[in-house]
Formats: sequence, C-alpha cells, structure tokens
Amino acid sequence: MSKLPLIVFFLLLVMTIISSVASYDRAQRCLDADLIQALSLTIKDRGYERMKQDSIKAYRLLTSSSPAVEGKVLTIDDPIFQQHIKTEALRSKAFIAYHITPDDDDFEVRMEGRADCSVAFVWSLSDQRLSLLFGLGTFLSLLLSIKKRKAAAVEMPVMPLHLTPMQEQLMEMFMKAPGHRLTKQEICDALWPNKDNAAETLYTTIRRLRNELHASSDWEITSERGKNYELRKKQNACR
Repeated sequence: MSKLPLIVFFLLLVMTIISSVASYDRAQRCLDADLIQALSLTIKDRGYERMKQDSIKAYRLLTSSSPAVEGKVLTIDDPIFQQHIKTEALRSKAFIAYHITPDDDDFEVRMEGRADCSVAFVWSLSDQRLSLLFGLGTFLSLLLSIKKRKAAAVEMPVMPLHLTPMQEQLMEMFMKAPGHRLTKQEICDALWPNKDNAAETLYTTIRRLRNELHASSDWEITSERGKNYELRKKQNACR
C-alpha cells in the first residue's frame, strides 16, 4: 500500500505525456492536411501547367545567375496558396516548394505545400485540455504524497537514547513498514536469516526494545497472538 501513491503519480505522469503527444500529432496531421488541400485548390485555380512553367522560369533565372542553386528546392510564397489555407495562423508561414529536376530538354516538377512551423507553434494549436487535466492530477497526487509522507514523519516515534544496533535495525523496520506492523517471520528473516530457530532471540529483542520505548517515548510495541507486532502510540499518551 505504501507504494500506491508513487504508482498513481507515475501512471498519471505517463498519461499526461501520452495525451500531450497524441494531441500534438493530431494538430500536426491537421496542418499537413490543410497544406495539401490548399495546394490542391491552388493548382485547380491557376492550373498545373502554368505553375510548372512559372517555376521552371524562376529556376532557370536563378541557375543562370548562380549555378550553385542547381539541384536545390525552389520555394515561393504564393498568395493564392496562402489564401486557401484554413488555419489563419498558418498562412504567413506557408509556401510552395518546387522540386525541379532537369530531364534532357525538359524538367520534372513536383510541388509540395510546406510551412516553417516550430514545435511550440504546433503545440499551441493542439488541444491540450486532456493532458492539462492529467497534469493537474499528477501535481495533486504528488502534493498529497508529500503531505502524507510529512504526516507520517511527524507520527514517527522519537528514537530512544540507548539502543543496540539490533534494536535500531528493528526500529527502522517498524518505521518503514505499512501501518508500523511487522510479522514475526518478517523480523526473523531480516535480522536472523541464517538462524533456524530465532523465536527466542526475537522475544528477547522485542522485550528489551519495549522497555526502552516505555522509558523514553510515548510509543509501545503490541503483539497479536505472538505472530504480529505493531508500533503505536500509547493509549494514555498525551497528544
């Protein structure tokens, strides 16, 4: 049970990341689809052959003045293309990329709608409400976990001044155990793993630790039929 808050926190954190990435991907796909439909409408309005010839003329002009341009993509800000884009924020970032490949006496032209979009820009257009909800849950679970740990720390008993190493180890086990409860077997396995019959040693250690707690703190160790032990506040202790 002590690990449950941590599991919930990581589960919510993973859900936050997954939902945020999924929303981002949806926004990216919508932008890509917008560019595709805008290019299709532009070709329909202006005509493919006209756009092809215009791009070839621009390509020839550039390569004649700067041969280094040859083989590169030609990009043009086309007002008609930008007007066909449905996402208003995308219009100023969109352009048509012409992939022009010389082929003997002709040119092979491939057109593509593109946009200079940063990750932050795409994220700003995505619907992050679900991820923000998961993020809020993650923050609250972390906050509650911290509060529970602080509350548990406040409830921990003040360590007696005179404890043997074995008693200190047993006290540490009680502090870390859920509800400060330990079974006889858990104690024996942890403190005397190689001892066949550690019952007598356990009873002696428990008895001496009880005496120290009785003399130095408001805590006590109670037993349930000699099988389970619990570290808890004394019933008559002042709160």
